[in-house]
Amino acid sequence: MTESKIPTNEEIIAMIPSKAVRGYLVKINWQFDEHERDILRRYLKPKNKDEADSVYAEQNYVTLPHPFRKGDIVTVCDKRFKNRKPEIGIMWSPKDDEDFWNFDRRAKTDLKGFVDFTDVATTVDFLSPEDGFFRHGHPNPLWIEYAELDEDSAEARFLRSAVKLQNGNGSLEETDELRSEYVASMRKRRSQNNR
Repeated sequence: MTESKIPTNEEIIAMIPSKAVRGYLVKINWQFDEHERDILRRYLKPKNKDEADSVYAEQNYVTLPHPFRKGDIVTVCDKRFKNRKPEIGIMWSPKDDEDFWNFDRRAKTDLKGFVDFTDVATTVDFLSPEDGFFRHGHPNPLWIEYAELDEDSAEARFLRSAVKLQNGNGSLEETDELRSEYVASMRKRRSQNNR
């Protein structure tokens, strides 16, 4: 790829699907270096499958600052999966800015040569609408947004209680009761949709 084909920092930020990440990068005036811009362009707008796969080669770690922290309720906004209902979950890491920058520093020093683009991922516990339990996932922050929930819904009440529990401030009994309410509300919604 010639140097002239590598997008500018502003062009790369404009390609990022997550409005929250785009806004955060602009707010902190983040500047990707040329290598990072090339990797992000190949990931976000690949010319072919080989080019898309090339971003996962070793040495292709990208520092990708994002606003999401432990306890945030988020959703994956990946439009590549049009037929899937957006997943909602609770951020597990990074817990704060220090945690984010410590990992980034380690990735560039201690782990150099062992990290790649997959290591840009965050940790989210995704809520299963079938049973109300969480499953662990590692989405790329490029595809994450803050979840928009009806604040009075069983889902929102359960997620807020689970966040409290995650932070050591909640009640297991209350969270389990709210989980049961959430599962019942999802079953009711599915049965109404199947009529």
